[in-house]
Amino acid sequence: MYNENIVGIYLAAGHSSRMGTCKLSLPLAGDSLGTMALKEIVKSKLNHLVIVTKDFQPTWLRTIEPYLTNSIHWEHIISLQAHLGQSYSLRTGIQRAKQVGADAVIIFLADQPFITSQLINKLIDRKSNEYDFIASFDGVSIKPPILFQKKGFDSLLKINGDQGARSFLKTGMLKGLKININDNQLIDIDTLEQYETYKQIVSPQLCLIKESTRF
Repeated sequence: MYNENIVGIYLAAGHSSRMGTCKLSLPLAGDSLGTMALKEIVKSKLNHLVIVTKDFQPTWLRTIEPYLTNSIHWEHIISLQAHLGQSYSLRTGIQRAKQVGADAVIIFLADQPFITSQLINKLIDRKSNEYDFIASFDGVSIKPPILFQKKGFDSLLKINGDQGARSFLKTGMLKGLKININDNQLIDIDTLEQYETYKQIVSPQLCLIKESTRF
């Protein structure tokens, strides 16, 4: 398994319509909302990372480019049809994954800042030919990150509109395994109210950690 090429697809081409501003640039726990998960992704067992955006030079991504370059083989690609829905960004990522010879992909959403490298590795470690996908599960529903085997790529490319990979899983066409994950790690931040809530929760904890390391 560890000789396989597992590619991460980081979907960051949304319009933040419910937030009213570019949420990926918002400060959170000493980073930006869009870069927190990236710092965990590069610590995982992934071989390659594809970051899909709708902008050629997003500010939040520029701040982390040197860190990524020193950590993982990665690339930034543009989804020119991102305005038509999430499925178009997903297609862009899958098409690139196929070009680089991916044996599997893990699909991430950029507005899930609390995922960890341990979570990602759990999905990778459970990968087997028995399953078409390995999904994170919060006890109620499947959520990203989700690992898809190569044989599911062509099906993912057929998703339309503003639908993500989860919509395809509802068809029951693929056999999968759900991995129980702490629901706090799978939180996605969509609104200003959610952002303000988690900003207050996370930042004080980070300060306590920094204080404790001084002694």
